[in-house]
Amino acid sequence: MSIFNFGREQLQKGMLNKMLQEVGIDDVGSFVQDFRNEAAQASVAPHQGDDDYDEDATLQHASGQQANLFSMGSSMLNQFSGGGGGHGGDGDSNPLDMVQGAMKAYKMFSGDQSGSGGGGGNFLDNIGSTVQNAQKMYAVYKQFDKNGDGKITVEDIELYLQEMGLGFVSPYVAKGLFQAVDQNHNGTLDFTDLMALTAILNKLNGQFGGAQ
Repeated sequence: MSIFNFGREQLQKGMLNKMLQEVGIDDVGSFVQDFRNEAAQASVAPHQGDDDYDEDATLQHASGQQANLFSMGSSMLNQFSGGGGGHGGDGDSNPLDMVQGAMKAYKMFSGDQSGSGGGGGNFLDNIGSTVQNAQKMYAVYKQFDKNGDGKITVEDIELYLQEMGLGFVSPYVAKGLFQAVDQNHNGTLDFTDLMALTAILNKLNGQFGGAQ
Protein backbone atom coordinates (compact mmCIF):
# COMPACT_ATOMS: atom_id res chain seq x y z
CA MET A 1 0.00 0.00 0.00
CA SER A 2 1.32 3.45 -0.90
CA ILE A 3 0.05 7.00 -1.25
CA PHE A 4 0.71 6.70 -4.99
CA ASN A 5 -1.60 3.82 -5.89
CA PHE A 6 -4.18 4.21 -3.12
CA GLY A 7 -7.64 3.76 -4.68
CA ARG A 8 -11.35 4.11 -4.07
CA GLU A 9 -11.70 0.61 -2.62
CA GLN A 10 -8.99 1.23 -0.03
CA LEU A 11 -10.64 4.50 0.96
CA GLN A 12 -14.03 2.84 1.36
CA LYS A 13 -12.50 0.11 3.51
CA GLY A 14 -11.03 2.68 5.89
CA MET A 15 -7.43 1.98 4.94
CA LEU A 16 -6.54 5.68 5.09
CA ASN A 17 -7.46 5.78 8.78
CA LYS A 18 -5.28 2.73 9.41
CA MET A 19 -2.37 4.35 7.58
CA LEU A 20 -2.80 7.49 9.67
CA GLN A 21 -2.76 5.46 12.87
CA GLU A 22 0.45 3.75 11.78
CA VAL A 23 2.19 7.13 11.51
CA GLY A 24 0.93 8.19 14.92
CA ILE A 25 -2.21 10.15 14.00
CA ASP A 26 -5.12 8.55 15.82
CA ASP A 27 -7.34 11.61 15.60
CA VAL A 28 -6.95 13.99 12.65
CA GLY A 29 -9.11 16.59 14.39
CA SER A 30 -6.78 16.77 17.38
CA PHE A 31 -3.73 16.86 15.09
CA VAL A 32 -5.15 19.78 13.11
CA GLN A 33 -6.18 21.69 16.24
CA ASP A 34 -2.72 21.25 17.78
CA PHE A 35 -1.16 22.32 14.48
CA ARG A 36 -3.33 25.45 14.33
CA ASN A 37 -2.53 26.34 17.93
CA GLU A 38 1.21 26.03 17.28
CA ALA A 39 0.96 28.06 14.06
CA ALA A 40 -1.00 30.80 15.82
CA GLN A 41 1.51 30.96 18.66
CA ALA A 42 4.44 31.09 16.25
CA SER A 43 2.82 33.83 14.17
CA VAL A 44 2.31 36.08 17.21
CA ALA A 45 6.04 36.24 17.89
CA PRO A 46 7.54 34.48 14.88
CA HIS A 47 11.14 35.60 15.34
CA GLN A 48 11.73 35.20 19.09
CA GLY A 49 14.52 32.72 19.74
CA ASP A 50 15.08 32.15 16.01
CA ASP A 51 18.85 32.40 15.54
CA ASP A 52 18.52 31.84 11.79
CA TYR A 53 16.12 34.71 11.22
CA ASP A 54 17.52 37.65 9.29
CA GLU A 55 14.89 40.40 9.28
CA ASP A 56 16.51 42.45 6.50
CA ALA A 57 16.93 39.40 4.27
CA THR A 58 13.37 38.27 4.92
CA LEU A 59 11.93 41.67 4.12
CA GLN A 60 14.05 41.88 0.98
CA HIS A 61 12.83 38.46 -0.08
CA ALA A 62 9.23 39.44 0.62
CA SER A 63 9.70 42.46 -1.63
CA GLY A 64 11.14 40.21 -4.29
CA GLN A 65 8.19 37.89 -3.89
CA GLN A 66 5.83 40.81 -4.48
CA ALA A 67 7.61 41.73 -7.70
CA ASN A 68 7.58 38.13 -8.92
CA LEU A 69 3.91 37.75 -8.11
CA PHE A 70 2.86 40.93 -9.86
CA SER A 71 1.95 39.08 -13.03
CA MET A 72 -0.40 36.84 -11.05
CA GLY A 73 -2.69 39.76 -10.29
CA SER A 74 -2.99 42.66 -7.90
CA SER A 75 -5.25 40.81 -5.45
CA MET A 76 -2.50 38.30 -4.64
CA LEU A 77 0.07 41.07 -4.39
CA ASN A 78 -2.15 42.82 -1.86
CA GLN A 79 -2.13 39.71 0.31
CA PHE A 80 1.64 40.04 0.75
CA SER A 81 1.27 43.76 1.36
CA GLY A 82 -1.31 43.15 4.09
CA GLY A 83 -4.17 44.84 2.24
CA GLY A 84 -7.39 44.16 0.41
CA GLY A 85 -9.59 41.15 -0.07
CA GLY A 86 -11.79 39.10 2.16
CA HIS A 87 -10.17 36.52 4.38
CA GLY A 88 -11.04 33.35 6.21
CA GLY A 89 -9.63 32.15 9.53
CA ASP A 90 -6.08 33.23 8.68
CA GLY A 91 -6.95 36.68 7.41
CA ASP A 92 -6.55 38.75 10.58
CA SER A 93 -2.81 38.15 10.92
CA ASN A 94 0.00 39.68 8.94
CA PRO A 95 0.41 37.37 5.90
CA LEU A 96 4.18 37.07 6.25
CA ASP A 97 3.95 36.20 9.96
CA MET A 98 1.06 33.83 9.28
CA VAL A 99 3.08 32.01 6.63
CA GLN A 100 6.05 31.76 8.98
CA GLY A 101 3.85 30.47 11.80
CA ALA A 102 2.33 27.80 9.56
CA MET A 103 5.78 26.80 8.30
CA LYS A 104 7.17 26.42 11.81
CA ALA A 105 4.20 24.27 12.75
CA TYR A 106 4.75 22.22 9.58
CA LYS A 107 8.36 21.52 10.54
CA MET A 108 7.28 20.48 14.02
CA PHE A 109 4.35 18.27 13.02
CA SER A 110 5.49 16.75 9.72
CA GLY A 111 8.37 14.73 11.10
CA ASP A 112 10.76 16.91 9.08
CA GLN A 113 14.25 16.37 10.44
CA SER A 114 15.78 19.01 8.16
CA GLY A 115 17.85 16.84 5.94
CA SER A 116 16.90 13.25 6.68
CA GLY A 117 16.81 11.76 3.25
CA GLY A 118 16.14 8.03 3.32
CA GLY A 119 13.02 5.95 3.56
CA GLY A 120 10.78 8.29 1.62
CA GLY A 121 12.20 11.30 3.43
CA ASN A 122 10.64 14.72 3.35
CA PHE A 123 9.21 15.13 -0.15
CA LEU A 124 8.72 18.82 0.58
CA ASP A 125 12.43 19.50 1.11
CA ASN A 126 12.51 21.35 -2.20
CA ILE A 127 9.55 23.61 -1.41
CA GLY A 128 9.07 23.56 2.34
CA SER A 129 12.45 23.77 4.05
CA THR A 130 12.42 27.57 4.42
CA VAL A 131 9.98 30.37 5.07
CA GLN A 132 10.75 31.76 1.63
CA ASN A 133 9.52 28.58 -0.01
CA ALA A 134 6.47 28.57 2.25
CA GLN A 135 5.68 31.95 0.70
CA LYS A 136 5.69 30.18 -2.66
CA MET A 137 3.15 27.72 -1.27
CA TYR A 138 1.03 30.65 -0.10
CA ALA A 139 1.24 32.27 -3.52
CA VAL A 140 0.03 29.11 -5.25
CA TYR A 141 -2.67 28.74 -2.61
CA LYS A 142 -3.94 32.25 -3.39
CA GLN A 143 -4.30 31.32 -7.05
CA PHE A 144 -6.93 28.79 -6.04
CA ASP A 145 -8.68 31.18 -3.65
CA LYS A 146 -11.05 32.21 -6.41
CA ASN A 147 -13.37 34.49 -4.44
CA GLY A 148 -10.74 35.96 -2.09
CA ASP A 149 -12.22 34.52 1.10
CA GLY A 150 -8.96 32.88 2.14
CA LYS A 151 -10.13 29.32 1.49
CA ILE A 152 -9.92 26.63 -1.17
CA THR A 153 -12.30 23.76 -1.92
CA VAL A 154 -11.94 20.01 -2.30
CA GLU A 155 -12.08 20.44 -6.07
CA ASP A 156 -8.90 22.53 -5.84
CA ILE A 157 -6.77 20.19 -3.74
CA GLU A 158 -5.55 17.94 -6.56
CA LEU A 159 -4.63 20.94 -8.71
CA TYR A 160 -2.86 22.57 -5.79
CA LEU A 161 -0.75 19.47 -5.16
CA GLN A 162 0.07 19.27 -8.86
CA GLU A 163 1.19 22.91 -8.86
CA MET A 164 3.45 22.17 -5.90
CA GLY A 165 5.02 19.17 -7.64
CA LEU A 166 3.06 16.65 -5.56
CA GLY A 167 0.77 15.39 -8.29
CA PHE A 168 1.95 11.83 -7.68
CA VAL A 169 -0.23 11.64 -4.55
CA SER A 170 -3.34 9.55 -5.18
CA PRO A 171 -6.46 11.72 -5.63
CA TYR A 172 -8.23 9.47 -3.14
CA VAL A 173 -5.57 10.21 -0.52
CA ALA A 174 -5.73 13.93 -1.31
CA LYS A 175 -9.52 14.16 -1.10
CA GLY A 176 -9.73 11.81 1.87
CA LEU A 177 -7.30 13.98 3.82
CA PHE A 178 -9.12 17.13 2.73
CA GLN A 179 -12.36 15.82 4.20
CA ALA A 180 -10.60 14.71 7.39
CA VAL A 181 -8.87 18.08 7.88
CA ASP A 182 -12.12 19.97 7.11
CA GLN A 183 -13.28 19.72 10.71
CA ASN A 184 -16.30 22.00 10.36
CA HIS A 185 -17.39 20.20 7.19
CA ASN A 186 -17.96 23.36 5.18
CA GLY A 187 -16.01 22.07 2.19
CA THR A 188 -13.14 24.57 2.45
CA LEU A 189 -9.65 24.85 3.96
CA ASP A 190 -7.65 27.94 4.86
CA PHE A 191 -3.87 28.15 4.46
CA THR A 192 -3.06 26.82 7.94
CA ASP A 193 -5.36 23.84 7.36
CA LEU A 194 -3.65 23.25 4.04
CA MET A 195 -0.23 23.26 5.71
CA ALA A 196 -1.57 20.77 8.29
CA LEU A 197 -2.74 18.55 5.43
CA THR A 198 0.71 18.82 3.84
CA ALA A 199 2.34 17.84 7.15
CA ILE A 200 0.12 14.75 7.30
CA LEU A 201 1.05 13.89 3.72
CA ASN A 202 4.72 14.12 4.61
CA LYS A 203 4.29 11.74 7.54
CA LEU A 204 2.41 9.30 5.30
CA ASN A 205 5.10 9.57 2.64
CA GLY A 206 7.76 8.59 5.14
CA GLN A 207 6.12 5.19 5.66
CA PHE A 208 3.92 4.68 2.60
CA GLY A 209 5.88 6.54 -0.07
CA GLY A 210 7.22 3.57 -1.96
CA ALA A 211 5.95 3.61 -5.54
CA GLN A 212 4.83 0.25 -6.87
